[in-house]
Amino acid sequence: MSTITIGSVNCRGLSETVKRIDIFTKYKDLYDITILVDTHSTSEKEKQWLHEWGYVGKFSSYSSKSRGVAILFKNTFEFKIHEETIDLMGNFIILDITIQDYRITLAAIYGPNNDDPVFFENIKHKISHYGNSSIVVAGDWNVVQDYDMDTLHYRNENNPQSKAKIHEVMHELDLLDIWRQQHPFDNRYSWRGPNHKQSRLDYFMITSDIEAFVVSSDIGISYRSDHSPVLINLRFSSQIRGKGTWKFNNSLLRETEFIDKVKGDIKTVIEEYESDPSMDIETEDKQFNISYQLLWDMIKMKVRGSAISFSSFQKKEGNKKEKELLYKISLLDEKLLENNLPSVYQEREGIELELKILREKNVKGIITRAKARWQVEGEKGSNYFCNLEKKHYTEKIIPKLILEDETEITDPSTIRNEQKQFYKKLYTSCKPLLLKTHRDTFLQHDNPFITKPNEEENNKRNNKDIRITKRNNKERITKRNNKDIRKRNNKDIRITKRNNKDIRITKRNNKDIRITKRNNKDITG
Repeated sequence: MSTITIGSVNCRGLSETVKRIDIFTKYKDLYDITILVDTHSTSEKEKQWLHEWGYVGKFSSYSSKSRGVAILFKNTFEFKIHEETIDLMGNFIILDITIQDYRITLAAIYGPNNDDPVFFENIKHKISHYGNSSIVVAGDWNVVQDYDMDTLHYRNENNPQSKAKIHEVMHELDLLDIWRQQHPFDNRYSWRGPNHKQSRLDYFMITSDIEAFVVSSDIGISYRSDHSPVLINLRFSSQIRGKGTWKFNNSLLRETEFIDKVKGDIKTVIEEYESDPSMDIETEDKQFNISYQLLWDMIKMKVRGSAISFSSFQKKEGNKKEKELLYKISLLDEKLLENNLPSVYQEREGIELELKILREKNVKGIITRAKARWQVEGEKGSNYFCNLEKKHYTEKIIPKLILEDETEITDPSTIRNEQKQFYKKLYTSCKPLLLKTHRDTFLQHDNPFITKPNEEENNKRNNKDIRITKRNNKERITKRNNKDIRKRNNKDIRITKRNNKDIRITKRNNKDIRITKRNNKDITG
């Protein structure tokens, strides 16, 4: 998929025809989307300027002497503008736009020169209105992010309240300064002023979910302006989402039907693998045909299957119910257009309340999965949590893969195929006939990956408890793991060796004979 370049520059006025056409021509060749601020455009000239650009564009005009913002597009990629917010004071344009099947909020801003935090609070509300999880904001902010890193020859820190507000907006909208993210230790500037003052006033802010799509970001060379252009290169990838990692939805534990189903699953697994079905699990320790660890894994597998099927059924029924409620509301809206009866209005409110309750149940699940600390405090709206999981989606994908021959691939299907081949090769033996040899090699004593007892430990373990018993003229040899066994019977003969120290021979048949050897010193008969 081709790369899309977005560039932003403060052009310091385009009222002059020659300069305007020159700027249009230059940046048309460089960028797919050009953001221009401080254009000095007027509403009367917008049509002419758009004709000179030659493609689609949006303008926020104020006067021929100050302000003005424009977002200009080329026809080199597919896009669709769904909705727009254009400031009448010439300070910002916000677009709800789909670029190559990826829907984002694209905003161009020209921040005020004075310390005005209300401006950035207003921008936050305008952007949040569209509800897109992916956001790109660019322009001349007139505020630096880091006074030490982003300024040169400054005596005072300008606009501190606006800076604090921008950081607050970044936190709430999950925005990051992509250039600083990719160049954490670089000192470069986008504006040069009198007395050799320089600062980085122009930059891109993007949400973390599209950070993986940013191939590069840069500060360009200034042209016919005291500001340098800033740019980012994006490669939107049509990743196909897999099933992902399954996570247990603990809200199911509030469902009585699900709890009964899980109890039945546990009983089924136990009955399948028990050695003696006649034993009562409540009063006796059951014995199983498999290890306890494997039994636990089988129970978890059974419960997992039940949880998935139960959740899928609930989701399907919930979606069906939601569609029915939306359809009823649409019918009632038609009735209200014909005749605004109080009864119809009340019925609509009742159905809308039912829909709200249904939706809130889904939102609570999203809040729980997101582990959001604001659930009780209420610092974030439902829309925040609904988009949170989508934001984190790109953290789970691989947008680029470098092969052994240093070849880079970005096509999703090719990446998935390479992953499949890698693991297929990893877990497949080249010579199946050598499997026995591999197994024997693995079990060798010098293998550092397994721990085996040495011969001395084996001998100690084997020689701890040995019992030879003669009962009814029959001999029986019994070995018990490190336990002392004393069996009193007038017809038993027992020989016991304990830790290579004590030897005791006892015969009980109305006569007692005891021979004891301790530490090779004392013998008693």
